[in-house]
Amino acid sequence: MIDENSNTERIAGFIVDAAYKDIPPEAIFIAKQGVLDWLGVAIAGASEPVVAILAQYAKGLAAKGEASGICQGLMTTAELASLINGSMGHALDFDDTFANAARYNIHPTTCILPAALAVVERLKLSGRDLLLAYVAGMEATYRIGAAIGQSIPAIGWYPTPILGTLGAAAACAKALQLDTSRARSALGIASSLASGLKKNVETMTKTMHAGNAARNGVIAATLAQGGLTGNQSALDGKTSFCEVFSGGRASPDMMPVDDLGKEWWIISTGLGFKPYPCCRATHPSIDAILYLKRRYAIRPEQVASIISRVNPLVLGMTTAHRPKTAYEAKFSMEYCIAKSIMNGEITMRDFTDQEVQEASWQKLIPCIRFEHPAQWGHGAVDLLTEIVITLNNGETYAHKVGVPKGEPENPMSQNELIAKFWQLSGSVFEGSETDELLSIIQGLERTDGLERFFEILRKSPP
Repeated sequence: MIDENSNTERIAGFIVDAAYKDIPPEAIFIAKQGVLDWLGVAIAGASEPVVAILAQYAKGLAAKGEASGICQGLMTTAELASLINGSMGHALDFDDTFANAARYNIHPTTCILPAALAVVERLKLSGRDLLLAYVAGMEATYRIGAAIGQSIPAIGWYPTPILGTLGAAAACAKALQLDTSRARSALGIASSLASGLKKNVETMTKTMHAGNAARNGVIAATLAQGGLTGNQSALDGKTSFCEVFSGGRASPDMMPVDDLGKEWWIISTGLGFKPYPCCRATHPSIDAILYLKRRYAIRPEQVASIISRVNPLVLGMTTAHRPKTAYEAKFSMEYCIAKSIMNGEITMRDFTDQEVQEASWQKLIPCIRFEHPAQWGHGAVDLLTEIVITLNNGETYAHKVGVPKGEPENPMSQNELIAKFWQLSGSVFEGSETDELLSIIQGLERTDGLERFFEILRKSPP
């Protein structure tokens, strides 16, 4: 007997019953922003070494061509396409995060959207179908994450693929139009496929975590469609997904499922988009320094000291104190602070091995120190930061940032997101192709077929 009030049943029922007409226009608008932002980041990440390795692996299998590997000139299976594309979207650490207000942090879109894209392409579905699957996956992930999100990293799991696998499975279950029993099975199967260790965060495997979550979602939903069974109450009771992955810290009772289909968390909680291609924890410091530099015309040679007052947990997310590679620099508070002072901006150009190994920024390292005010919050996602800059002449300037640029309370504008898309996709595509992709995304709900969309995206870089 299935408990109609159980978490698994509520989420599976939402997946099955969700209809495009029920999604508020604001949720559709945010979803299209998520598609736009992720796609630009993925296109720019297409030439990263980890993507080349995964694409070569897929090509070696000579698998059935049913879904596109973005910018790879490749058609492969839906599961392999989602592996490649999900990894591609996470390779630059420039992809979206759940908003700070969610009280936990993962990169949701790069797990959920590539899975939905692969199934939609395989089945030749519409832009409206894609948006519905993506939003369904996001809403399921918000709720599951609310119960468990803060607990996962405390015991060594990397939260993006843990929660992202279930979100991807939910999105694919919607695209495949599974019934409630099969949707429950998809969640059960996905619960066993979910994985990802924080220990791997400083390797290529961190990038692949997201792609593997997308692939697992495709596998879970497709197998459930074929009749493979999974536990019908994987999100409930003892030894549930929540209890196991949180090491007993989270209870299924903490999952807010009562408002599914009524309250749309993609609106009320929102998505955080990144203006800088580096760890979100560095962004408040970057914002504060750029503000001070622009207001007071501070030059690097004037700086005597820089104090960064932060939650101590922020430094736990930015552990590369003396980075030697571009990837390490993305997780280096010192590097991002120094480069902000030097350049007055942080862009993709700052994250190359050659730029990181250049000596000039390293001269500022002795000037930088960190403080952790006792009265400040110590929550896992408390990004409150104050930067205090003292100049050689004794002048001191300070600026505090509680909500970094890109959070829903301090959002990037639509024009800024479009500019980001243009900048990132312009590294691969001609202006006319970028324009065409942008037009398709902006009109997804009116697009019956996405063949041209995928045709452009398959193109190999020049």
